[in-house]
Amino acid sequence: METRPTVISFDCAQTLVQVDWNPPAVACDALAATGTDFDRQVASEVYGRLLATRWPDFHLVNRQRDEAACLEFWRELTGDWLARCGLETSLVDAVVAEADRIVYGPPSHVFALYDDVLPCLQSLAAAGIRMVIVSNWDNSLHRVVNEFGLKGYFDHVMASMEEGWEKPDARLFQAMFERAGVEPGEVLHIGDNPIDDVQGALATGAEALLLERGLPASSDRVLASLHDLPAVLGL
Repeated sequence: METRPTVISFDCAQTLVQVDWNPPAVACDALAATGTDFDRQVASEVYGRLLATRWPDFHLVNRQRDEAACLEFWRELTGDWLARCGLETSLVDAVVAEADRIVYGPPSHVFALYDDVLPCLQSLAAAGIRMVIVSNWDNSLHRVVNEFGLKGYFDHVMASMEEGWEKPDARLFQAMFERAGVEPGEVLHIGDNPIDDVQGALATGAEALLLERGLPASSDRVLASLHDLPAVLGL
């Protein structure tokens, strides 16, 4: 790149952390772990419908930036799900605990850190480049970042549900520029989605690179691995 960025913003899901989140499957796995006998197909369908009806409420809860409120959302949802399945609601605490174990571990069955992440972040930090995360995610982004030991590398961690806008909405990027105290032209954004990440960032005046792991870099705007980023920046 011609000019080294002042700030690099990273997407998180499928960029820093591999995510395989299927809420009905997690709920059913958690319920099964309690030893409860139930019809998995029916329970999964009920959970999916119930979550869909409450998804707007989850967005509103996230705007509170209150972890306890988000946890209570899932607890209430779990209790109502059990009731609709004709199961004992007294199971709610056990199911929530099992779901937490499945999602966050250790080891997590939902999240995994890509092996090119830490070496890349270490190189960027050593070069004095500031970093932020801007991801289409809920409040749990902060916990995931903490669980993988990433928090110390980033000045800011921004979850779209807390901010009220999702990429590629320019307002989310603009909020990041303001929080980081930089102009768009000082920022390089990296993510795995050509629309949300690349088009979204470029539309605001920032630079952007598309991460396509395992594929040959097809243009100057494509990375095959985060291992390649320091060299692209001339570090």
